[in-house]
Amino acid sequence: MKKLLLLSVLFLFINFIPAQLPCNVLVGYYQSSWGPYVPLSSVNNNYNVFCISFLEAGGSDGISDNNSVYNLNFYATNDGKLRQDIPVVQAQGKKVLMSIGGGTGSFKLNSPAEVTFLVNKVKTVIQTYGLDGIDVDLERPTYLSQNMGGTVSTPEAHITYVIDAVQQLLTWYKNAYGKKMILTLVPEVAYTTGGLSPYMSAVYGAAYLPIIETLKNDIDLLMIQLYNASGGNYALDGMVYNHGTPDFIISQTEAIIKGFACTNGKGVFSGISPSQIAVCLPASAGSADGYIGTAAVKMAMDYLRGTGPKPGMYTLKKAGGYPEIHGMATWSINNDLTTGYSYAANYATIFSSCLTTNITENEKSNTPLIYPNPANTQITIENISGVPLKIFNAVGQLVLEKTITNEKNSIDISHLTPGLYLIQTGNAVQKLMVD
Repeated sequence: MKKLLLLSVLFLFINFIPAQLPCNVLVGYYQSSWGPYVPLSSVNNNYNVFCISFLEAGGSDGISDNNSVYNLNFYATNDGKLRQDIPVVQAQGKKVLMSIGGGTGSFKLNSPAEVTFLVNKVKTVIQTYGLDGIDVDLERPTYLSQNMGGTVSTPEAHITYVIDAVQQLLTWYKNAYGKKMILTLVPEVAYTTGGLSPYMSAVYGAAYLPIIETLKNDIDLLMIQLYNASGGNYALDGMVYNHGTPDFIISQTEAIIKGFACTNGKGVFSGISPSQIAVCLPASAGSADGYIGTAAVKMAMDYLRGTGPKPGMYTLKKAGGYPEIHGMATWSINNDLTTGYSYAANYATIFSSCLTTNITENEKSNTPLIYPNPANTQITIENISGVPLKIFNAVGQLVLEKTITNEKNSIDISHLTPGLYLIQTGNAVQKLMVD
């Protein structure tokens, strides 16, 4: 009976295996092809998600608004070292993604044939570098809103082609690796909360909103570029806020969480969970227009997460804010390095380890704490002793059994193959993902 119960639970888990991001994330865009080479393994340890930048399309005539998907290419200053570094940081529980597009490397999909080309190209890159997923960074109105005739529910064909390509990659990755591909999106303000603006929605068509709406259950992180919006943008209170201020960070983040009706008949965006949000800002004054200092960033994040007072004019619609916000992101790691990693240090003052947060004293006394998760060589189990521990694989086979005798126990799992497992401690059953 116990085995049947475990198999039933495993069946439910396997039907939807979530991507295994760290509990709180600091996402850094990593400039692979320009500037001095920075080894991934030497990057400040607060960074736990790397977006390699970029798999990009360059126009044959050098004009960034004339790019073709058939010109997609990835170049690293030190490709051999990068390939060696990726598994090193992955072994530390960090995730490595390939960012597709970028400011000058974006492209438009014009046909099913181009979708197929993109999917096959990305598959090859993922396999070559052993990546955990992709980041979609399509920019520029030429590629995202050329026709401007679509809505959130009925987008233009080139937008549906993007959705189709991502869905194909998600299916392929799950079948190939037995787990969900990590998917992040990093749209500009104009293509998202720009839907609140009569001007932006008319010019840019809020073109990312159909992608977000359709892929909502597959997106692990949405990281709106809260910069390079010099004209300011509307918020849910009907006011306009300028980038480079706490109000801009707070108002635009809440808008994408709660959702809104777009102007100019572009439709309704239903919003996204705060747990899927990483607030994306420039790492330094030279990174992008709209840089904001560390103290102001912390004030904005504290208010957003319900741990600090209102720092400006905008008042959150939700009292108590959004403590579930998953983390922060920045352009770029390389620029943060020039500041002595001030952005990473500021992140660490805002987000504490969630191994010890949101657990009541009663829960601590009754629920085993198992970490890291995912893991690959060893796990630690706390808050339980004197009970048997059993680990079952995805077909219900017992692969490890021992008795927990201490309040804190280190368990060797180096012999386990990557995949989903169940850990049974007494009457408690928890998931474990082995990388």
